[in-house]
Amino acid sequence: MPSTYTSLLYHLVFATRNREPLIPSAWRARWHDYLGGTVRGLGALPQGVGGVADHVHLLVALKPTHCLSDFVRELKKASSLWVADTTGGPAFRYLD
Repeated sequence: MPSTYTSLLYHLVFATRNREPLIPSAWRARWHDYLGGTVRGLGALPQGVGGVADHVHLLVALKPTHCLSDFVRELKKASSLWVADTTGGPAFRYLD
C-alpha cells in the first residue's frame, strides 16, 4: 500500500515596527538560538534562523497537524517575553 509524504516548509519573517533597528548584535545570536529552541518546543523543526537589526527570518518545517496561526502566535509571544526578560527593555509587541 502506498504511503503519503508531506513536507510543509514555511518562511517566516518578523520585522520591527517601521523597520527600526531595535535588535542589537549584543544579544541577537542568543535570541536566534532561543527562537530555534522555541520552534522545537512547539513540535516543529527549525531549518534556519537568522536576521539583522530590524527583522528575523525563520525557515520552519511544520507537521500537517499544526495550525500555522496558533504556531506563529505562540512563537511571537515567547519571543517577545524573552526580549523583555533578557534585555530588561519593553517586550516587542505585535499587531493582532
